[in-house]
Amino acid sequence: MVINDRNRISAIEALRGIAVITVVLYHYSWFIHPLESTFLRRGYIGVDIFFIISGFLACHNTARYDSSSYNSIKYITNRLIRICPAYIIVTLLYVGTNYTLHSTSTGAWALIKSLLFLPQLSEGGPSYGSPVVDVGWTLNYEFFFT
Repeated sequence: MVINDRNRISAIEALRGIAVITVVLYHYSWFIHPLESTFLRRGYIGVDIFFIISGFLACHNTARYDSSSYNSIKYITNRLIRICPAYIIVTLLYVGTNYTLHSTSTGAWALIKSLLFLPQLSEGGPSYGSPVVDVGWTLNYEFFFT
């Protein structure tokens, strides 16, 4: 593993690139015939790669700290500060746009659960009930296992 001057692990960056490409091709394959019957439909493996990267980086980035309450709260707070603002903005824009363009309103409980990274529990895995912005199901897992 090579760690460059910006403290990035080059192998992780390469894996992240592979994961992005596989996920994009997977989603693309749903709309283009005859791609729906090709190996591209196995691109969901990119999500698994992202989860592995996330777990590795969580361990790697916190290895030098003890397991005190202070460090745990600091870690969780930093994650929330990095992820929540963008997720909240996207979710609220989605709800507003959906209401404006389609006159479809999102239930308050569904919105609250989405913003708190709680599954909707209306369907089975992997999403266990997608949040308002359905691709946010991965964040539910991220925060559950953090």
